[in-house]
Amino acid sequence: MEVRVEEISPAKRRLEIIVPKERVESKINALYENLRKKAKIKGFRPGKAPMALIKSLYRNEVLNQALTDLIEQTYPEALKEVKIIPLKETSIEPDNITEGEAFKYAVTIEVIPEFDIPKYKGVTVEVSPIVVNDEEIETELKRLQEMHAELKSIEEKRPLKEGDYVILDFQGYLDGQPLKDFKATDYMAELGQNQLHKDIEKEILGSKVGEKKIVKLRYPEDIKDKKLAGKEIELHLFIKDAKEKILPALDDEFAKSLGEYNSLEELKENLKKQMLEKKEKMRDEYIKNYILNYLTEKAEIELPETLVEEELENMIDRATYFISPEARKSMDREKLKNDLRSSAERKVKAQLILSKIAKQENITAEEKEVEEEIKLMAERLRVPVEKMQTPYVINRIKTRIIGEKTLVFLKDNANIKEKNKEEN
Repeated sequence: MEVRVEEISPAKRRLEIIVPKERVESKINALYENLRKKAKIKGFRPGKAPMALIKSLYRNEVLNQALTDLIEQTYPEALKEVKIIPLKETSIEPDNITEGEAFKYAVTIEVIPEFDIPKYKGVTVEVSPIVVNDEEIETELKRLQEMHAELKSIEEKRPLKEGDYVILDFQGYLDGQPLKDFKATDYMAELGQNQLHKDIEKEILGSKVGEKKIVKLRYPEDIKDKKLAGKEIELHLFIKDAKEKILPALDDEFAKSLGEYNSLEELKENLKKQMLEKKEKMRDEYIKNYILNYLTEKAEIELPETLVEEELENMIDRATYFISPEARKSMDREKLKNDLRSSAERKVKAQLILSKIAKQENITAEEKEVEEEIKLMAERLRVPVEKMQTPYVINRIKTRIIGEKTLVFLKDNANIKEKNKEEN
């Protein structure tokens, strides 16, 4: 068998495959013999009809079947011979098949393109120094203080102010009739946090527990609820109760209540350590993304449409995962593809670059690493591990692990320059 390869573009190849006449003849004869055994021809027992008659009756059928069989059998052999792994066949062009002659056909395929990687070791990345100042620690302490605050009923009969938590019963009316979906009991909101309509909050601020209020709300013409569009709602509300936030004192006892801390200073030291670790992780991610973006900008790659389409489908699936089936059916999928195409192309380009660097640097995914990832994914999705052990899932996990390892390799081999504090 003869195989000729033509490079149409970096991402496309045209294979011309010539099957020798001896193999063509053997396949055709085998098909005729098989038909002869099974064919029911009047006047002849099965297997006894003359071959000339069989050929005259079934020539077109046999030749079409021979063409199909020979392509199915020889195409994988041809790929193996020229050591090409196709992403997708975009066209198959067979010549006519004739008894006693060689059979020729051509297949156009998409492949992973050959491309030059920009210099990826020693990429210069400027970063800011990692520091945690006292102000940041105090901000984090105040956040913890807020999280552990208690809500206590306001005992004194004082006017309500921002920061108070108000508990309301209310009923909305339209043209004097109560609105079924505009009613609540024991509705709680924090004043000053935009949790209530501004007109409602304006009426409540300065009021006291036990008071009743009537607030008129006018809705704009362009709201989605056509029943309320342009209408005035009369809201009858009762200030049932109010609570104030009592913050714990920032002292040693507060620190002890949060865990194994003996003092407030020890808590502050731990917060500083956690914040430094968080900033280091963020800087690591910044460095890896910077290098990958740098390489993506520098590299010139013709992207296989197959990979771009596959990434587009993945992106759409992720974007619509929580959307109802009805909403998914009604969305304009082609418009969504067009909107996401540049992002998909950039991601495919980055994946190709990482894959090539990984190959050059012999970066691989260990079997144990893949197994652990599959186990974690199965636990997260609450499905049996066996269901996740498909070639598709395993391949995607391997790709992700290798990609992450390669990014770490690029970071470790980068030229990291820390800016002076004056430059920040």
